[in-house]
Amino acid sequence: MHMKKNVLISIAVIAVLAGYLIINSLIPKNVVTLPTIKSPVTELVLKKGEAIILIKQDGDSWKVNEFEGDKNIIANMVNKIKDLTITDLISDKPHYERYELDNDHAIRVQAKSNGQIVRDVYIGKKGSTYRHTYVRLEGDPKVYLAEDTLDSYFNKTVDELRNKDIVQLDIAKIDTVKLWYKNTTLTLQKKVVEKKNEEGNAQKEKQEKSKEVEKEEQWICKEQPAVILDNNKVKEMLYTFDPLKAYSFPDVNAKTLTGKIASITVSVKGEELQKPEDITLVIHKEYENNRYVCTSSKSQYVFTLDEWRAKRIFKTLHDLKK
Repeated sequence: MHMKKNVLISIAVIAVLAGYLIINSLIPKNVVTLPTIKSPVTELVLKKGEAIILIKQDGDSWKVNEFEGDKNIIANMVNKIKDLTITDLISDKPHYERYELDNDHAIRVQAKSNGQIVRDVYIGKKGSTYRHTYVRLEGDPKVYLAEDTLDSYFNKTVDELRNKDIVQLDIAKIDTVKLWYKNTTLTLQKKVVEKKNEEGNAQKEKQEKSKEVEKEEQWICKEQPAVILDNNKVKEMLYTFDPLKAYSFPDVNAKTLTGKIASITVSVKGEELQKPEDITLVIHKEYENNRYVCTSSKSQYVFTLDEWRAKRIFKTLHDLKK
């Protein structure tokens, strides 16, 4: 009898809880619908703590503070803030620390169109499913849940938002290379030579028949012309410039850099160029996390390269020969 009574009480408790959940789910929640941004976003202001990042459209490009910005990263940010969708009301009380929406943790994003604020939102931590983000709106104390992991788009430093492209070359237009490594300078020149057959002999038979000789490009070392270079090894080295992309821009003054590990200067020619253009890359020293501090004639800033990129030009004549 006592056990039967406990069972009935348990059933009653479950029924009450189920009824509460059903009723609570039927109560309409005051989830806001954000107004559509119809005008183009021309400016983003990111604020986190005392740090402020100003992203402003500059013609066809973007400026991040005073630096050129990465168009793709910023385009994703603009689209994400324009398409921001609120999915749920979490709390109508300002318990901001719980959701990392307090002033020390939240990322405030202001989107502007020609100076007018069109979106003003605070971004907190990810939701429990890692598919949503806690947010609050300027002038509204409530905490909401928004679609997507917004911090992955907006929790950025200036360095992460900068354009990392130094230069991109068509290596077929490079005809001269000056390489310095291990205190030795090599001058490589691209020549057009008579194509050899598999036995290494000139195609005399074809020449006798058509009086035309097939030509091919071959890299020659000016200092050691008798050494046969491997064209593919030279091309692999030149792919450093296709593209030459920085990993980061460290706070290093170019004037303080002395010495170098390796350097390469390529001479580029093309129909659009009145005269060949020389482009230089200098690897100065090792940096943290397996990277190297570098400078280039195509950038006014010191930058870093990943180890595998930098070591492409760590070549001696022995490394480049067949």
